[in-house]
Amino acid sequence: MGLRVILLVFSWFLTAPWVPVWQVCAFNAEGLVRTINTMRFVLAVPVMMCVVGCSPDFHTIDRHVNEMLLEGAEGINAPVPPRPVERWAEVTASEEAMNDKHPSTFNPPAESMEWESIASIEAQEVLARLRGYEVAADAGNELSFDEAVSWAFEHGREYRFAEEDYLLACLRLVLELHDWTPQIADEIALQYEHEDGDNDFLQSSKGLINTFSASQQLPWGGEVTASYVATFAHEVYGTAANQTGSSTTRVGQFFLGGHIPLLRGAGMIAQEGIIQAERELVYAARGFEEFRRSFWFRIVRSWLGLLVQRQQLDNALEAAALLDRLAERRRALYEAGRARLYDAAEAENRALQERSRVAGLWESYRLSVDRFKLLINWPVDDPVRIDTKTFAIDPPVTNLDTAVEVAMAQRLDLQSDRDRLVDRQRGVRNALNGLLPDLNLGGQVRFGSNDTYYYDAVLPSMEDMNAEASLTLGLPLDREAERIAVRQAQVVLERDRREYRKLKDEATLEVRSAVRDIDANLFSLDIQKRNVDIARMNIESINADPDSYTVLDQLSSIQSLQQAQNGRARAFQSVQESILQYLLATGQMRIDSDATLEPLPGMVISTTHSLSYNDPTSDSSSVQTNDTQVH
Repeated sequence: MGLRVILLVFSWFLTAPWVPVWQVCAFNAEGLVRTINTMRFVLAVPVMMCVVGCSPDFHTIDRHVNEMLLEGAEGINAPVPPRPVERWAEVTASEEAMNDKHPSTFNPPAESMEWESIASIEAQEVLARLRGYEVAADAGNELSFDEAVSWAFEHGREYRFAEEDYLLACLRLVLELHDWTPQIADEIALQYEHEDGDNDFLQSSKGLINTFSASQQLPWGGEVTASYVATFAHEVYGTAANQTGSSTTRVGQFFLGGHIPLLRGAGMIAQEGIIQAERELVYAARGFEEFRRSFWFRIVRSWLGLLVQRQQLDNALEAAALLDRLAERRRALYEAGRARLYDAAEAENRALQERSRVAGLWESYRLSVDRFKLLINWPVDDPVRIDTKTFAIDPPVTNLDTAVEVAMAQRLDLQSDRDRLVDRQRGVRNALNGLLPDLNLGGQVRFGSNDTYYYDAVLPSMEDMNAEASLTLGLPLDREAERIAVRQAQVVLERDRREYRKLKDEATLEVRSAVRDIDANLFSLDIQKRNVDIARMNIESINADPDSYTVLDQLSSIQSLQQAQNGRARAFQSVQESILQYLLATGQMRIDSDATLEPLPGMVISTTHSLSYNDPTSDSSSVQTNDTQVH
């Protein structure tokens, strides 16, 4: 800033009018003076370019933005602010490409493409190809849940978009704050005029004008401005009657003025822009924190969906293996003459159907994994194996009324909606202010001549000062547009009040639904566990005496076990999602800086490999912060 001021002063020295000391001392140094004046104006342009170059650079803006982002996160007790932008987008396209009005299109005709049909569509060959796809789908490095979430919060596209929305809100505030700082400008104009003068003389002039100005908005309305105009003009005249002549004028004029509203537009209404920008930054901070929680929940839901699909796939593989053994046994019994051909054929056909179903499950699972990669922005071409280990949160003790009260107090989106109602009310107040008369206090002080713009002087003196003041009253004879604006603001306010009540009711329903879903899904999970136990007991009894059961009985028992296992996995997924949805709906979910769920006091979190509570293969350790149960 100091260098900028020095350069501005130096630019004034280069362009401001001044009587050389040699003329004051009566020395005849006209040539030297002309040379110095020429050098001054030649140097003026590059010096002013340096002034522009010394304005605050992008690093200053970035530092200011990062500081404001950190303050915004601390203001709402958020764990982390958006990451600073390390690399900004740059133009990489060529000028030719950007200016091309007809970009090329590649769309080859059908005859230029190829199609090759498969040689055989036999079931066994197709099944072999499908198994090859299965091996490829289950290759790659293992991806755990913690790694996936961490990657998503670091590289996720949606996460980056949310950070940029927060950043844009911050930049809007920075721009608004800049408008409330002194606005300094310096303008250099080169002029040439040629026109008919008096007494049939042609008159021409050339000159250079430098205008340095500064303005500042006032906190309670109005603005003060100051400007200095430096002019160097050289007039050449005379072509009639062989008369020629020339004159040189150097001018320096200083202006100081301002205006202050006393009624309309006065007071805090003048700060509407910066007030709204400051509040929007708070809303953006809340919105970003809400996004972090909902984004984490979406990742968890997608992850549990993958595990359920993998569990269904494993169950189908187990069923396929049972069907293969059953088909082999029935084929052996048929060959021994102890079973019908129909029973052997039915068992073999069901085994092939299950293998086909397994292939379809593999494809569905592989597609879901690829979609999960898109969600977290993992390289799509990078194969991964999904780790089957996940967390299991013990259900909380809940109360409908208490849960709704917590949601109304803690949900960040409802707080922002409530504060936006205040914005609408402020809008009505500002619109009502527009109905007031205009009463403005203005004034201006000018150091310069009253009758001509050009005068021969070094710097203006107090004798050249001209001052004026005014008090202007504008009667509100026509305020129809303003009255309409008031009605519009009132309608918008009333609509937003109804919308806010609707949002509160929707949040209440969401919370109550989440509470009820926890109990409903727990009941379903218990039933599905019983179904699994019953189905296994049925298979064990069949295996103990297989000759006492028909093929259909054995096929039905295998199908029942598979359905029960799939139902148990889906029920466990529903329980975990309902618990997380409860935390999200009530505003109690907390995601720390490591993109992990922060346990609340009393929350117990264990790990499981089989999508079930009391997993015998799960880790014995669990997370419990104290004996208080979460509400």
